[in-house]
Amino acid sequence: MGKMDNFFHKTYESKDPFYASNELESGYKSRKSKRKTVKNTQVTSTDLLIDDHQNKWYYNRIDKKGNITLVALNSNNDVIIQKKLYGTPNIYEFPDHVVVACEGDGETGSVCQFSKSTLELVEDWEIDGFIWDVNMFNNSVCVSAYVVDLDMARLYILNGRSIDFVELGTHFAPADLLVLQKDLFISAYPLTEKSPKKILRLNKDFDLEKEYDVSICPRFLFKNGEEILIQELDVKTGRSDRYCSLDLCTGREIISKRNKPRQQVSF
Repeated sequence: MGKMDNFFHKTYESKDPFYASNELESGYKSRKSKRKTVKNTQVTSTDLLIDDHQNKWYYNRIDKKGNITLVALNSNNDVIIQKKLYGTPNIYEFPDHVVVACEGDGETGSVCQFSKSTLELVEDWEIDGFIWDVNMFNNSVCVSAYVVDLDMARLYILNGRSIDFVELGTHFAPADLLVLQKDLFISAYPLTEKSPKKILRLNKDFDLEKEYDVSICPRFLFKNGEEILIQELDVKTGRSDRYCSLDLCTGREIISKRNKPRQQVSF
């Protein structure tokens, strides 16, 4: 699910399959100003992503079973990549790479990393669980996933052929990833009304540094200076009209139904 990292300077669409790192100002601009629909009379095409190398990325749905074809064109509009994948894809742009994550059948997903300069496949991986988000951290592709059979939230750490993972806990989904203050933050989205609501903080060695308890159901994380702005997705109502700002030094939470939180909560 695509999102921009900085709430006040960029926007996100909850159904948008394209994501640009907040380090990628040019990628963000091209995404918003040059996006258009690819015309194809034979298959249904999604919207187009143009990265900061002027490569064009989109995918075609082959059938109703979930099979797709990922397509990438270079700046001369030459088709360089045509790769068959399975499951709804999310396309993430980072400074040197584009990462495509496919949810697969919900039990097993796939992740592909491509070079933006050469449009070559750098690496691909298959992982267990339903994929929630992708980010780059400590020179690794980090993927958050929820393994249904084990009721386990996991953070996969993908680097070369290596697949490592950290088990984060049970009864929640690792819904969103955010890099801030040289650490990785993960929103623990509760799967039931009684599940924990918290933000996890991992250091560069992927050790759990701290947990922040919050009073709302945390879904999306955004940078707000040196604080984190959290957008809620309520488990019971499905609404997402509340926000809170989390002070990382004190753990104080300020809640509001507006973009600028007002109500203070401390744990």
